[in-house]
Amino acid sequence: MATQAKLSRIAINKILVATDFSNASENALQCAIALARRNQATLTLTHVLPSEGITAVGDTWPMVNDTVRHNAERSMVALQELEEVKALPHEVVLPSGDPGDAIVRAVADKHADLVVIGTHGRGGVSKLVMGSAAEKVIRHTPCPVLTIGPHVRFISADRFNHVFYATDFSSGSARALTYALSIAEEDRADLTLLHVIESKPASESELIEWRRQDRDRLSRMLPAGNSLAYKPEIEVEIGIPEVEIVRLADTRCADLIVMGSHAGGAVSTHLPWTTLHHVLQQAHCPVLTVRGE
Repeated sequence: MATQAKLSRIAINKILVATDFSNASENALQCAIALARRNQATLTLTHVLPSEGITAVGDTWPMVNDTVRHNAERSMVALQELEEVKALPHEVVLPSGDPGDAIVRAVADKHADLVVIGTHGRGGVSKLVMGSAAEKVIRHTPCPVLTIGPHVRFISADRFNHVFYATDFSSGSARALTYALSIAEEDRADLTLLHVIESKPASESELIEWRRQDRDRLSRMLPAGNSLAYKPEIEVEIGIPEVEIVRLADTRCADLIVMGSHAGGAVSTHLPWTTLHHVLQQAHCPVLTVRGE
């Protein structure tokens, strides 16, 4: 039975943005600034000092190389001098160690409501998406993670015109849909709900029946008497989920993809990491991943 989502405004009071001072991170920072401005939120600028910048002191305690720390602090000062940042309440955090662990700790310490990460093709913050660190952040932070991938077109987070929600009907989907609905309502945006059928039907009539059932299931997930500006579009396709999500979001000119993620663990039955990884790296718009409870 489909779980009906609740339509309620999501409060975003604290935004943590991870940066490695690259062009990709600049895109993420601009998105975080726009979101902080529209939500009157506090911005936490975070840079994780790289492990190669840590040297052993004695037999136990690591120490961050002074040059590495100095360069990071200088880059952070430059970011804080930006007029858009100066106009917002903000703070700086420079943790060190494993990138995934450091981001998760910072989110908990600052009670962040949203994490924003920019990614590119190699090194830096892209490691958060390319490997286990990304999965750690997305799986283990209770707040949503907004990823700005390497193929993202020009974005304006001042308003999202089309929100694209993808689900496989697992338990984590309901919370993600709550965010998709909240954003669509607040921005008076178009909303598309998508489910991709992976199994191959035995016949055309079976495919038609599967699509009918899944369309009904998606419709039942929507709250009754909602105040969305436009009637949501329901889509059911057959194929490889990650490929269809990116293709259809692009076709619909989506400004934001919203997906659920499994809470904890290395293996998930809800939109597996291979699916998330592909969408994060290939999408032409930001991707908001929301961890299931």
